Amino acid sequence: MRSYLTQEQIIQLISNSIPPNVSEERIRQIITDELKGALTPAQIDQIIQAVGQGLTEAQIREIIKQEVEKAATGWKIVNINVKKEDWKWNDEISQYEIIFDFPELTEFIYKDGATLGYVFIGTQGVDEVQKMLPYVNTYSAGTDNEGNPITFTETISFDIQFGDPSTIAFFIKDSQLAKDPEAPQNYNFRIVLVW
Repeated sequence: MRSYLTQEQIIQLISNSIPPNVSEERIRQIITDELKGALTPAQIDQIIQAVGQGLTEAQIREIIKQEVEKAATGWKIVNINVKKEDWKWNDEISQYEIIFDFPELTEFIYKDGATLGYVFIGTQGVDEVQKMLPYVNTYSAGTDNEGNPITFTETISFDIQFGDPSTIAFFIKDSQLAKDPEAPQNYNFRIVLVW
């Protein structure tokens, strides 16, 4: 995996390199030299295009900071384990749910990034698979009095909310809005944050 400098490291490199009363051409050269190991040439060009004539050194540094935030890509994996006894039934919307604080969710990720969710189904090391959320599966519930099959669909999903604190919630919902006592299970969730 390619190692990228952090935004703070890039800003510090550039800050240390820009002397007072520097020409626009020199600023472009500094930006290119300082960022060539951390960003792609296209990302460097975006930063250079964002730097305009007649700006102060502080304004140039702010533009660089903003462009680096846009260009820098990162990701983080957060694993969350839910025990079957921790699920709570919500009568108002007929679903099982659980809510956790989610400090990993920053405003930048919430507004400009992506959040992907997965659930592990099966037994680890035996038949386990990783499914993307929402995970929808249809089950058989036997037959009715006339011998017709009864089926229902269960959906496992999640949502995130940015705030103080930021939260993540997981849900289990039956298509018939039934309170199925078998629905809450031990689930291992994987959340991938990309920015």
